[in-house]
Amino acid sequence: MNKTKRHILSLMMLIALLAIPTLVVFAKELGLLTISGPGIKGELTLSDPKDMMKLEQSGFFDQTSYMKAPENLGQGYNVTAHLNLDGKMVPFVQMVYYPAEEGKPGYVHYTGRLNGESLKTVDQWGTLRLEADTAFRSLMTANNVTLQSALITSPAAAAPAAPAVVEPVVAPAVSRIPVQPPYGILALVATILVLLGAGLVLRRRTVSRPSV
Repeated sequence: MNKTKRHILSLMMLIALLAIPTLVVFAKELGLLTISGPGIKGELTLSDPKDMMKLEQSGFFDQTSYMKAPENLGQGYNVTAHLNLDGKMVPFVQMVYYPAEEGKPGYVHYTGRLNGESLKTVDQWGTLRLEADTAFRSLMTANNVTLQSALITSPAAAAPAAPAVVEPVVAPAVSRIPVQPPYGILALVATILVLLGAGLVLRRRTVSRPSV
């Protein structure tokens, strides 16, 4: 009797151990994705099983290394992922995705993770793998969403001002005013001319008189 009970107990434990991996795989099934951000009116909801599987297999949610919060980031895309647990959608991660230039991986800021039965607030930054970034971009493009880069480029440094050209100051030309002779000299010349004229008149008179 004891051997039978032990055999049954061992069999039950074996069945339980074999069932654990199945439960873990089932628990990791991505069932729903909600996204909001630039270029999206309201909130975009995605639930296609094939799309969810591709995104999950790309490692979009498998962030293992973290970093300090980067600078010069604009508005990102709020992403909430839900697990499908026996037909019930349970949110398991909240994050903000910051796209970079196309062909370069973007940043992610994890703000919530499932802890027990509810989301726990977290503050974790990381860089996506290029494969995961490409998968998310393809998913957005397929749903007519063009991702806008969240990287803010610093304004170009102002070009140095050209040195001011100092033009030589040219003094205005001064018109030369003819020097007027003093009035005394003019009076003397006029007197001389008068005397010369009077002398000529007297001489003519003397010449014109007949001799007696």
